[in-house]
Amino acid sequence: MILYRWQGGARNFGDELNTILWPRLLPGFFDDDPAARFIGIGSVLDRRHADGGLKLVAGSGYGGYQQLPTLDGGWDIRWVRGPRTAQKLGLPTALGLGDPASLLPALGLIPRRKPHRIGFMPHFESVASGAWDAAAAANGIALIDPRGDPLAIAAAIADCHVLLSEALHGAIVADALGIPWVAIEPLAPIHRPKWFDWADSLDLTLRFQRLPASSLLEKARVSRLATFHAGRGLLERQGERLRGVAADWFVDRAARSLHRAALATPQLSCRIALDRCQTRMLEQLDLLRRTPLHPGRGSAYQPSPLMQ
Repeated sequence: MILYRWQGGARNFGDELNTILWPRLLPGFFDDDPAARFIGIGSVLDRRHADGGLKLVAGSGYGGYQQLPTLDGGWDIRWVRGPRTAQKLGLPTALGLGDPASLLPALGLIPRRKPHRIGFMPHFESVASGAWDAAAAANGIALIDPRGDPLAIAAAIADCHVLLSEALHGAIVADALGIPWVAIEPLAPIHRPKWFDWADSLDLTLRFQRLPASSLLEKARVSRLATFHAGRGLLERQGERLRGVAADWFVDRAARSLHRAALATPQLSCRIALDRCQTRMLEQLDLLRRTPLHPGRGSAYQPSPLMQ
């Protein structure tokens, strides 16, 4: 079985957590046999996975980036990220147990420190095209780049007493560590629904704070222009030029908005709800270890005894 994770032009914290989490929770489970694919953390539960073979799902979600998958006999779904994903796929909402990234603290890999700073994790697309390093520095806020080493990023989150996060998995890991967080509404609307999917699994009501684009390039990348192939090519060619247009104005506006967001009341899920989600996910993993897998002969949905 291969361990699937989404890979783009740069690393992304949430997707990279797959490489940290699953080999430790399921030692000896993966052998790089392409006949079976393990689909865990990420909004990747869609048609990007080819027909044939077994597709074992443990906690991934539907993000709207591609069309919904057709759940045939090749799918073995143990749980999904939240009830909204379950509803989209026509599955029982009870399968929306939560995001597996919430299990990261259980591995004991994140050093326990005395939090001493406010951190900000933009979405990886925002940090690539914006000027959030300058906006964060203007406020004395530590920028946490989601494109780095995942364990180093998790340790950086552990250093914070509050985390502002536009990246969903920044908030998820902070929440699991008991670090209050402020949800920053993703600048690109397509990245917003997955937040509610996760929040619903914890009976959590999100209180988004909004930030403007920190550069003209960042603004252009979420505009209608970016929906066209020619437009994306233009942004690629003129990226650095657009980044420099009215740079001081964009950074000053972003810095002031980031300051206001840092003053917002942070959130934290109910610890009872978090424990419930973590326990149910671990129970499913224990069941998985004891359940033989048959590549190519999976079932679209067979309720486990824990779900009945």
